[in-house]
Amino acid sequence: METFIQWVERLARVATTPALIGLILSLGVVLTARRWPLQVVGMAGMYAVVGVLHARVIRPEVVLVKLLVGAVVCLALAATGRSAVTPSESGENENENYDEARPPGWRGLFRKPLSLADDIPLRGFALLAAFMIAYAGSLRFPLPQVPFFVGLSCYLLGVVGLFLSGMAEEPLPVGVGLLIFLNGFDLFFGALEPSILVAGLLGMVQLLVTLAVSYLTLTREPEGERG
Repeated sequence: METFIQWVERLARVATTPALIGLILSLGVVLTARRWPLQVVGMAGMYAVVGVLHARVIRPEVVLVKLLVGAVVCLALAATGRSAVTPSESGENENENYDEARPPGWRGLFRKPLSLADDIPLRGFALLAAFMIAYAGSLRFPLPQVPFFVGLSCYLLGVVGLFLSGMAEEPLPVGVGLLIFLNGFDLFFGALEPSILVAGLLGMVQLLVTLAVSYLTLTREPEGERG
């Protein structure tokens, strides 16, 4: 535990500008990615950067809880995305002979390039608009008891989460947007109530959202099988 505490203390000394840049890049990956592996990578980067920002305002023990929650959420999203891949999405041919011992979609997972969304200009503009809204909001309505860059990150996470949920059509990206929004709320409220109990309750909310999204994603009927 002492080693981890020292590691978190070093994270707290990381400059806020690189952390903010890393947050913007991670959110950009989540917004513009069309396939789930890139979205999971972006979410992992976002949780890492949020952990760095948490380290500036709360105790290292609480940061550990939040990082563990982020790791569980990312693993659950990755398992959900891999299980929800269909043969057409993974690039597999139904007539092709392949090892049935492998999970569905595993062979074709990295066969096709990890392409971006077709509406990437719109999503890029949404990310820019979200940053402008967050910057203006952090100047006009600064959040109490948090540094400026932490407040800016809270606004950015909240706005990007709402944008992503509004633009998504599938349960998985909608849930990712909700998780991003919850991370913005968690980053702010965690500074107001920096206790392990509150961190555990907020982490439980994220886990419940992840379970609900996984259930809806795996039980959703493909479009071709409806009606």
